[in-house]
Amino acid sequence: MAEVKPSHSIIGTTLAQDVYNEYGLLLLPAGAVLHMSDIRLLEAHQIQSVHVASEQETPEVPLPMLHWNEAEAAREYIAAVKQTEHLFKQIATGSVPPLQQFNSTFYPLLDQVLQRMGFLRFIYIKEGTEDYTYRHSLHVGIVAALIGKILGRPQEEIYRLGQAGLLHDVGKMMIPDEILAKPDRLTDEEYEIMKRHTIYGNELLLSMEDADEWIARCALMHHERLDGSGYPLGRKKHDIPFECQIISVADVFDAICTDRVYRRGTSPFQAANVLWELACQGKLNPLIVSRFIQYIILLYVGSQALLNNGDHVEIIMIHTDEPMRPLVRRGDEFMDLRDYRELSITRMIS
Repeated sequence: MAEVKPSHSIIGTTLAQDVYNEYGLLLLPAGAVLHMSDIRLLEAHQIQSVHVASEQETPEVPLPMLHWNEAEAAREYIAAVKQTEHLFKQIATGSVPPLQQFNSTFYPLLDQVLQRMGFLRFIYIKEGTEDYTYRHSLHVGIVAALIGKILGRPQEEIYRLGQAGLLHDVGKMMIPDEILAKPDRLTDEEYEIMKRHTIYGNELLLSMEDADEWIARCALMHHERLDGSGYPLGRKKHDIPFECQIISVADVFDAICTDRVYRRGTSPFQAANVLWELACQGKLNPLIVSRFIQYIILLYVGSQALLNNGDHVEIIMIHTDEPMRPLVRRGDEFMDLRDYRELSITRMIS
């Protein structure tokens, strides 16, 4: 085993040890054979050195293996979506499960996410509007917990943020289906009914066995905005608890990325642009947004993407001045999207 600096010279070699980023998320597992995209990923996360196996060595990979494959990830994800749907539908029929039941459904998946950097990339490649409400709830829980980890919050709070994100929209189970699943723009009257999901969610969560006021507060205030333009209370700045501000960022990000009945989802790069615009308008917390954008964009170095002109590209490098407009490779051609303002990344592809 040798400790080496990430460079072209180690392409084709095998990692002898897991490599983690500064947030403790797994970048590459022991046993991975390094490709050019892996080198770019390591450089993007400023990994100074890695351990590679010599030709005679077989890296020791612990059991159960810490890394995951896409089929395993799909099974875990789909199971969590179905379990969440089952619990949410119980609420719709008037039977409110205890908070612990939601935890036992969500925590095993969250454990996976908090160790595996690639899981977030996986969920934003999936397409389709089926089960949107339940997928969105899972995603917001995942993203909120990741934001907590990125911000260095205590472990207990990270998991609590995951719970709050999972349950932030639970009040939508009290909204009529014809409004919730309407494929067209809501009327003013329908929108006022939809907005009540925040109040319903707060009430439902406070009525649960093992109720947590902290989590209920996030359901109530995840649509509040720092400039007072949100609902249902029109709170401003410091009157909105920090945890609610985190859930707001996670909620907006996933709502943009995930397919909905009335609009196809877009790329995390475009979602990051919207988050930044909202932060600049004084609606979302710029500290939360900037730290999250920095993380989420680096996540996609080496990934495949689709441009708005239909071209398939590989994301090569992220610019610190404009992280949402990276250097990409199209075939043998390198394109700096800072110089091609008419082009943008619309979707991530597998």
